[in-house]
Amino acid sequence: MPGGNKKGGKKHKRGKKNDNFDRKLILKDPKEDQEYAKIKKVNGNGRYVILCFDGVERLGIAAGNIKRKTRIMLHDIVLVSLWEFQDNKCSIIHKYDEDEVQKLKSQGEFPKNINLDEENSFSDDTHFSFDMPSDEDESKEEKKEEKSDSESEEDLIIDVNDI
Repeated sequence: MPGGNKKGGKKHKRGKKNDNFDRKLILKDPKEDQEYAKIKKVNGNGRYVILCFDGVERLGIAAGNIKRKTRIMLHDIVLVSLWEFQDNKCSIIHKYDEDEVQKLKSQGEFPKNINLDEENSFSDDTHFSFDMPSDEDESKEEKKEEKSDSESEEDLIIDVNDI
């Protein structure tokens, strides 16, 4: 075969998946200025507004290997490497899965004041309520429709002399 591909066709990689079930849990290293953070806003182009667990809001920039391989979405928990020369920016170096976040929380890695369940709730601004009409309301609506139908029939009668 041309090109030295002995496994067959250009689609031979399609079935390959790299699932790491025994993925090692990566903890922050305070010596290397690392911190846990939560994604607050996705700006696009690998840039995110994040809330670091030290209480500072920063601009997080996804590192090249993270940018290409993983999808970072709103409310994800990530590990960031803080920049020495700009305190308001940092590099995102790892994204945690949901089960890893629960492990970190149970190990006490996160501060107590961090709310991780914010992603599952609606914002406080929106409240939806649905009222089911009762039988009395339905009969009132039917009477209103009957009245409007008789009024509309009267409006449809046009006298030629009025024109």
